[in-house]
Amino acid sequence: MTGRCIGSVRIALALVAAIALAFTTSAVAQRTLTVGMKELPLSFDYGYDWSEAGVWLQSNVGDCLIWRDRVDADYVPWLASGWEQLDDTTWRIFLREGVSFTNGEPFDADAAQFWFDRIRNDPQMLPHRQWNFVDTVEVVDPLTIEVRTVAPEPAFLNKMAGTGCQVVPPVYTAEVGPEGFGQRPIGTGPFVLVEWVRDERVVMEANPDYFQGAPNIDRLVFVAIPEDSTRVAALLTGSVDLILNPPPQDWARIEDAGLVVDSFLSNFVMHLELRAGPSSTYPEWDGPTQDPRVRQAIAYAIDRATIIDVIGGLGLPTQTRVIPPMIGVHPDLYGNVGTYDPERARALLAEAGYAGEPVIVQSSSIFLLQREVSEIVGAMLEAVGINVDLRIIDPTTFREQVYFTYRNDEIYFFATKNTFQDPWITMLGYMSDRGERVGWTGPEADEVDRLARAAEVNMDPEERAAQYRRIQELIMAENGGPLLSLYVMDETMGRTPNVEFLRGPDGWLWFGTARID
Repeated sequence: MTGRCIGSVRIALALVAAIALAFTTSAVAQRTLTVGMKELPLSFDYGYDWSEAGVWLQSNVGDCLIWRDRVDADYVPWLASGWEQLDDTTWRIFLREGVSFTNGEPFDADAAQFWFDRIRNDPQMLPHRQWNFVDTVEVVDPLTIEVRTVAPEPAFLNKMAGTGCQVVPPVYTAEVGPEGFGQRPIGTGPFVLVEWVRDERVVMEANPDYFQGAPNIDRLVFVAIPEDSTRVAALLTGSVDLILNPPPQDWARIEDAGLVVDSFLSNFVMHLELRAGPSSTYPEWDGPTQDPRVRQAIAYAIDRATIIDVIGGLGLPTQTRVIPPMIGVHPDLYGNVGTYDPERARALLAEAGYAGEPVIVQSSSIFLLQREVSEIVGAMLEAVGINVDLRIIDPTTFREQVYFTYRNDEIYFFATKNTFQDPWITMLGYMSDRGERVGWTGPEADEVDRLARAAEVNMDPEERAAQYRRIQELIMAENGGPLLSLYVMDETMGRTPNVEFLRGPDGWLWFGTARID
């Protein structure tokens, strides 16, 4: 490590230590948990920030009507006390009695209706298009609402527990608007936001009146530490109590210091989206991956087994983004390394008339070993004759210029999780009205569109699963489609041994039941 790098780490550690000391000093008798994060939210408005940090931290402030059990991921009543399906398009949801938002507003049927309408009436909200399955929401009585869907909705519970599902207080939200709510959110959750310094720290305090019981942790502090080495150093020096995804080379050092490294299979799938044509967000795009033979060549140039070996086994190979516990997992694609055939890749490139045009690969360092895997993939593509222009973009710029704008070039390198745990959302990006990322058209794309729309309203689980299995075959890059899945990611966590924290099957950082002994 160079002197300049060592100096940068020391400065960063000093800042983290100063923040930690300030909260420790100001809360001597309190149980404070400090978490080192790669990045922090851009907004605390549940509908305006879908970054992992945003979704995770927002869930500590707000609650959903229906959510996932933190152990087995089954759908359970949360702010709701139960539900009843009256017919294929009508659901009655019963609400908990005696729950209030942390500003004193009551949680009731009017609040639940307001939350639904807020998302459905605001096209700027990120979940807007994903919640357009709702036709009407009626207040039956103060603790009951009736939701009617536009069509039969087999994934109703999945969607109710998905991104942006946190209910908001009507009066406060209307008064402050999206910008005000994004800076100072109010919810019914286990914690209350008390301070947010953008790109530096987030401070929350326990909600003593939380309807599921007051948290064991009194104060929750999230500190931004973008560099992996600095996060590890902060854990080792005691400046933080928990960090995400410490690099494998640091695990022994962490454990030798008497600390704990937890590892588990996540529901993130590392994958490549191959742009097949221009789209509404990028109408001027024109690149070599519009030829399906080039997309096939890219697929056959990738050796998943070698990637898994190089990253130390920290993942499960997959040729699909549909993974358990979703319906329709394809037994021939999930857990499969696929076919690595560089000679076939070269032949396909020659057949397509590929003449060395640059192929832009846009990636980042958001996820564990993303940079390293990007470089491995780039080398594999170059080995079959593809002129790779690999661009590793910092997380903030990547989200602002590539992720949110849908202006990705030939290869978009990312990891995606399915918070709804149902294939319907995975398939949205390959449908005719949602394909901004890939710009895919043609007979196969039309078949995917037809099958996806049919599966969205199919109440027969077996038929629906078969439809999704067929879609997975069609969208594979090996078959000329726009998707090249690589592996399901392992995630890790470094922590002090006195921290008890169960990271649920969805991987969210929800600290409502965490403990410090």
